[in-house]
Amino acid sequence: MATSMEILTSSLLQRTPLLPSSRSPLLRGGEQSRLFLSPACFPLKQRSRVAGRVVRPPVSAAILTERFVRVETEERPVRFKVRAAVTVRRKKKEDLKDTVANQLDAFSDRIGRNVVLELVSTEIDLRTRKPKASNSAALRGWFEKKNAKAERVVYTAEFTVDSIFGEPGAITVLNRHQREFFLESIIVEGFACGPVHFPCNSWVQPARIHPHKRVFFSNKPYLPSQTPPGLRELRQQELKELRGDGKGERKLTDRIYDYDTYNDLGNPERGIDFVRPTLGGEQMPYPRRLRTGRTPTSTDKHVESRVEDPLPMYVPRDERFEEGKQAMLTAGAQKAVLHNLVPLLVASFSPESHDFKAFHEVDNLFKEGLRLKQTLQDQLFHKIPLVSKIEESTDGQLRYDTPHIITKDKFAWLRDDEFARQVLAGINPVNIERLQVFPPVSKLDPAIYGPPESAVKEEHIISHLNGMSVQQAVEANKLFMLDFHDVYLPFLDRINAQDGRKAYGTRTIFLLTESGTLKPIAIELSLPPVRPGDARAKRVLTPPTDATSNWLWQLAKAHVCSNDAGVHQLVNHWLKTHACIEPFILSAHRQLSAMHPIFKLLKPHMRYTLEVNALARQILINGGGVIESGFTPGPVCMEISAAAYRNHWRFDQEGLPADLIRRQVGMAVEDPTQPHGLRLVIEDYPYATDGLLLWSAIQSWAETYVAAYYPDDESIQSDYELQSWYAEAVNVGHADKRYAPWWPRLSSPAALSSFLTTLIWLSSAQHAALNFGQYPLGGYIPNRPPVLRRLIPVEGDPEYEHFRSDPAKFFLSALPSLTQATTFMTVIDTLSTHSVDEEYLGERPDPYTWTGDGEMVEAFHEFASEIRRAESEIARRNADPARRNRCGAGVLPYELMAPSSGPGITCRGVPNSVTI
Repeated sequence: MATSMEILTSSLLQRTPLLPSSRSPLLRGGEQSRLFLSPACFPLKQRSRVAGRVVRPPVSAAILTERFVRVETEERPVRFKVRAAVTVRRKKKEDLKDTVANQLDAFSDRIGRNVVLELVSTEIDLRTRKPKASNSAALRGWFEKKNAKAERVVYTAEFTVDSIFGEPGAITVLNRHQREFFLESIIVEGFACGPVHFPCNSWVQPARIHPHKRVFFSNKPYLPSQTPPGLRELRQQELKELRGDGKGERKLTDRIYDYDTYNDLGNPERGIDFVRPTLGGEQMPYPRRLRTGRTPTSTDKHVESRVEDPLPMYVPRDERFEEGKQAMLTAGAQKAVLHNLVPLLVASFSPESHDFKAFHEVDNLFKEGLRLKQTLQDQLFHKIPLVSKIEESTDGQLRYDTPHIITKDKFAWLRDDEFARQVLAGINPVNIERLQVFPPVSKLDPAIYGPPESAVKEEHIISHLNGMSVQQAVEANKLFMLDFHDVYLPFLDRINAQDGRKAYGTRTIFLLTESGTLKPIAIELSLPPVRPGDARAKRVLTPPTDATSNWLWQLAKAHVCSNDAGVHQLVNHWLKTHACIEPFILSAHRQLSAMHPIFKLLKPHMRYTLEVNALARQILINGGGVIESGFTPGPVCMEISAAAYRNHWRFDQEGLPADLIRRQVGMAVEDPTQPHGLRLVIEDYPYATDGLLLWSAIQSWAETYVAAYYPDDESIQSDYELQSWYAEAVNVGHADKRYAPWWPRLSSPAALSSFLTTLIWLSSAQHAALNFGQYPLGGYIPNRPPVLRRLIPVEGDPEYEHFRSDPAKFFLSALPSLTQATTFMTVIDTLSTHSVDEEYLGERPDPYTWTGDGEMVEAFHEFASEIRRAESEIARRNADPARRNRCGAGVLPYELMAPSSGPGITCRGVPNSVTI
């Protein structure tokens, strides 16, 4: 029997091309018994990819290998050493506390309280039925490099493994120092399969805080069904830790992702003025946010207690801003103190300076900054030390940067063509829609809000239609509308009851001119009925014909801009690109392993978003916060946002093509002959034309990526991590809309790539288009007032004579006050700023090692090239004089979709994620 087995073995060796021949040095002189083969050690040419999966060697080789292992169990495998290079990132700037702590860790490392690593194989030990593991190895060089000044310090560790260890798939790290450290990456060399990369990018807590070993996986992607046996348990264990148990208050060192409602915006302990409804739930549907687990307030057990600035809000440790980003925000906060303090002093000591008295006072904010009267300067700068220091050291900082909107044409904002151009190429270019029914009709309940028809009649606009009837203009796609009527009307009684806050529900009708630009031809201003069912207070203004109507028209445009500013910030910006994205990020960390190829795809598009949203809850959208203070709706701001979520938000219409088509079935129509499958009704629509370039690049990248791992429908449907991610994001993260019939089904590669395209689009290009123009285009308050304090007077009103006697002064008195304006400008200055560590679309910090899949590395480089080509095309368009909405005398180029940018306020640049 033994002889027969030897003959069979010899025959198989000769017939198997994947094994060395009997004449090979590996099999010389009876050494066959020590030949152990691992799939990881086969040359790359002898492995092939099928739908992104590495195919193991033929069965015959596997059987033969198993036979060797079974027959020669008494032979000991060969042991050898491999080395790890471990990169730790240190702070660029350390204070004394950091320096002392680092020295203490260095000395404790020398006496044995060190960092310990262990390699884990992709294979299972057949005897123990557990993953094969190396010896534990201490990180070397911590003490010797304790004084290193480099930002990145490389340490080493040496492991001993045997020849049947297989391929390393994970590495564990136990930090026995006293402080956390940031582990950037680990590279292990010495295996036949080549260097193995472990992209970590994580804070490793000391064992006294986190007693369990941290697990980091190699950069090789695995679908759940393809997970090597040695990594399966670790894959599930890591996800379990990230989910937590849903109990207790989260500590700043935790790495736990969970859900909660927006029950922390109000602060009833401060009084009734700070009570706010919970967002999320049957009464007020809303997406879910990151759970922090703080204790309830003493006055309302359903409201979570608040953590006020500057104390940090909880986000998982790895989601916090890195040093470069934090430095930018700190600098912005220091500038904010200066820019807010002096206006407060001016308003406090010079009551007559509470309002702008003339337009040159607004201009002086950018030319000279704010100054107190000399007598007050003499008193204050000698008596208040802080003010004295400000005067001595920060003279230049008290000036505000000149917004882009007035750099080319100081008076552009007064013109109707610029008012209309910003509808297509401004901060909020996503609300313009084609008019299909005239007069426009409200969708609000007529029993409460009166007759649904608009007050705009044919006689109001017929003289502006170049000889067409209204119906002809509608059919020729010449009429467009900016409609904020239904958004505001239900809230106007509460808004207008506040001191210093006044608003209408507005509609604006535009005509598309022969040159491709828009021209406003009517503005409708609506107020709620005095009693349910009554006719509403409606007013229609048309382009001016004399001095009086000119100023009334300017006031009407200001109210439209104020409406637009609120919808932009509360709905299109915060709700759709911040709040609605958060559940998908939470679910990704809870349900998708770091090894999952889809997690690797999405990782750069989730960076910083949870920290940004936590800060927003703390200082922006909270009761009495910046948004309530800076925008007309005040305390009802977030209720407007929630109403928009309940009535209008649906994920299947958030992608760019679907959004363009849905706007009254109007800004675009499907056309397979066009490059992007649709034809724009307004050809020179900068947001849409540039957006489609980036949309197309993202779509192509997502389709290529998905096709590499999912060859058919079944592979999508059987991926339980993928399906769990999507199901949890919908059913828990968007629980109030979980039964909506429009949710896409992730049942095919096409459906998945479409979903991912929309998610990446919203996180990158859409957010950039809505965010980074805030100061450049909105920093000049008369151009786009976020708050208005007066309604438009009608003849017979007590205010009408005041308006007629000095219309410019009346207009300025309707704008935000000095302190309101400067506070708003300071905040949007920070919101419009790129940090030095920004990562832009088409960029990754580790472009060659973010995945071990070489084909996808190459595909990503092609995506990056497509993004660069789009940037070149955008520059070409901005230089084309035929495109009058982005090129011309005094016209700003449209660069908000230009992908790259330097740091600071540039009015361009598309980061990968929602980073501010």
